[in-house]
Amino acid sequence: ASPYFTTLCRGNESECIADVDGDGLNDRWPLFYDNYFVPRGYAVILLHMVGTGFSTGCPTTGGAPDVAGPVAAIDWLNGRRQAFDAAGNEVVADWHNGKTGMIGKSYDGTLPNGTAVTGIDGLATIVPISAISSWYWYTRLAGARLNGWHNNYPSLLSNTVTNPDRRTYCAPLRTILNNTDGDESGDYTPFWAERDYMPLIDNIDVPVFIVHGLQDDNVKTNQFGELWYALQERDLPRKLWLTRAGHEEAFDFRRPEWVSTIHRWFDHWLFGIENGIMQEPRVDVETGPDVWEAHHRWPLLGTTPTHLWLRPGTDTGPGGFGLQRLPGKMIQST
Repeated sequence: ASPYFTTLCRGNESECIADVDGDGLNDRWPLFYDNYFVPRGYAVILLHMVGTGFSTGCPTTGGAPDVAGPVAAIDWLNGRRQAFDAAGNEVVADWHNGKTGMIGKSYDGTLPNGTAVTGIDGLATIVPISAISSWYWYTRLAGARLNGWHNNYPSLLSNTVTNPDRRTYCAPLRTILNNTDGDESGDYTPFWAERDYMPLIDNIDVPVFIVHGLQDDNVKTNQFGELWYALQERDLPRKLWLTRAGHEEAFDFRRPEWVSTIHRWFDHWLFGIENGIMQEPRVDVETGPDVWEAHHRWPLLGTTPTHLWLRPGTDTGPGGFGLQRLPGKMIQST
């Protein structure tokens, strides 16, 4: 599932879904998943998030309607909801084995997180890559905007992913986003609570394979970290890759290993094939350029918490951090 298939498109080459010859059937599909998995016995669905591509409605930047599309698709796959083609004929997924996996990077990886916390029956595993688990903590840190995010960022992103011919139609929705996003205070409001998947983490009962960049300055590491700790606390089946890259798709930084690993992951969780994927070390960490180490846990054994204490700025420069608390100062970041 993605909001990007016909606007920003996907991958480093910005690949779009396209009907090249105009016959009403799409000829071009972004990324490699269809090329790789369809010949190996899978069906691949590239679902247009609500309000984007060929879907109706308007995108809500992480809100409940964004997640409603994947939930509806999984319901249809399992015979719980009807679907129709352009001619009005009912389409039935009689080929489906009852198990669905979701995978994607960035917003495309955030939608699996949001779908998993609904507890939808039929979702068998998710693979969030550089994904958001809480939109508030993605854009803010205790009220302060991160990365210099624009005012009214949710409506800005909503407008970006909406097809140009539907942006006027969706303008009232963007006004609602602007009026409820809490930019005036930076507070955690009901707007952000709707877009925070972490309080619903107990609804996740599927295996999770997380991939994230330790240098990701877009979706920062707290987004995978809080999710990982929650999965660890509940001892759900899980796997983690941490790269020294930034906001990157694993296919682009560790291709041969990624294709093999994700194939075996889906074979195991969607087809029930015992291929040893869950007997391997749980965590892969890139420690240097293209140098990977396998570990059984994260944080790694021997890790200890380190407190960073804020240092005040001066007339000649900004503040910083220190490893010791200054006398009389109680401001701390962890």
